[in-house]
Amino acid sequence: MMGSSSDIAETQKLNKLLQFLEQSSRLFADGQTKLPECKAPVATELFKKQNTILNERWTQNKNERGSASDGLLLNYQNGPTPRFRCFVGGKPITLQQAMELRKITYGSCQHSFGTEWRKSSLSFQNLDGKFPYGILGHRCGSRGLALCVQAFLLKHLIFDREYKSSLFALNALQPNSYERRRAFVSAVSEMLWQAGDRQRCSVCLMQEESCFGPDYRYRADRITEKLYIFDFSNLEDLQTFIRRNLDSETVIYRLYVDMDTRDGGSSKLLTDMDECSPELINLLLTGQAIQHLHNGDLVYDNDGNLLSKPIKGIANRSSIGYLFWDRSETEDKRTEIGSMLKTPKYPIWLIKVNNQFGLLFSNNLDLVSDWRVEHRFLLHYYTGLPSTTKPTQLTVDTRYPRSRPKTSLLHRRESDKIPPLEHCIMTKWYDATVDWNGTVPYV
Repeated sequence: MMGSSSDIAETQKLNKLLQFLEQSSRLFADGQTKLPECKAPVATELFKKQNTILNERWTQNKNERGSASDGLLLNYQNGPTPRFRCFVGGKPITLQQAMELRKITYGSCQHSFGTEWRKSSLSFQNLDGKFPYGILGHRCGSRGLALCVQAFLLKHLIFDREYKSSLFALNALQPNSYERRRAFVSAVSEMLWQAGDRQRCSVCLMQEESCFGPDYRYRADRITEKLYIFDFSNLEDLQTFIRRNLDSETVIYRLYVDMDTRDGGSSKLLTDMDECSPELINLLLTGQAIQHLHNGDLVYDNDGNLLSKPIKGIANRSSIGYLFWDRSETEDKRTEIGSMLKTPKYPIWLIKVNNQFGLLFSNNLDLVSDWRVEHRFLLHYYTGLPSTTKPTQLTVDTRYPRSRPKTSLLHRRESDKIPPLEHCIMTKWYDATVDWNGTVPYV
């Protein structure tokens, strides 16, 4: 007995799917065979039928020292259309999801990434240069995001023994191509996973075609409407997926999370000046899009009055720290950072000095666990900017506090002579002296 036309059509689709999967399994077995290209409309049917992921060969030559494709990791450029592949297992973004994502990021469906963000990318510095461990930064709003990724990358390079060999352990800041790429995969995976409360997260890849048609409520930006969403409930699957899609042809966009704006948050991740908002910085460092930087929840104001609702802060000790100093703030109204961010689990701090991001880090894990190590220690300062050609190492000494003038006028004059970066360091180590070791202070 013949079936209906819809049943026949469905059978044909399933047969095509089985043929595709059979062909893919043969391709996966051959590490040197590339997957065939396909157009987005064909991929859409597969997304609805099979929950699997693209398996692509990724070199694991530990002696490799880099290649032309090793430098560029994640590209946000809106230049010539790249060669898109067929990604199996994702689902096209819906109009409602695209609108919510744009509102969270920019506060409106009519605004999107500016020119500088579209030009930005996450790319490694030259392996033969002064900063083989470093990600290049840009003088724009994306620099804060890049340095957050850099902080987690350093965490895995220096302190994650799983990726260390006996030779590599001698100098963790001189990785080969294989080590730094694996550290990068682990860093991005950890950031996404903690933002999903270590239970689930989503990654988006951009295809060639838009996933939905025009709508008067939404202004197309040639990025958001082309995203396919991949959901993960297992960290290992997430790491495998990122590793296999880590090249210049893919775009890892943004983790979609629900921001808690009841405590007065700005309800968007980027400011009107295309800078990273405090919510985005906290999301990247701690996995929670919180506006404030204090410990725990505040239930009383500065005058001791009970607040109508608690002000949410950082609840747990962060893996990566955060320090802040701005010359425009007065001494009695400076931004206060709680100990959850000041004393992280690892001696790596994202810092913001006079609205410029940087990174301070140490190779000594005891710096955040043994107070005796804090008497005298070495910190590396990293900006990621191409203009920085020489590593900056700072020796911090807390044994002999700075002399303080007795009058407020002399105190202010003396304070103006101190480089801003040293002021930022003193928010963590009060009155510490800083030796730039021959480098002229430039921050």
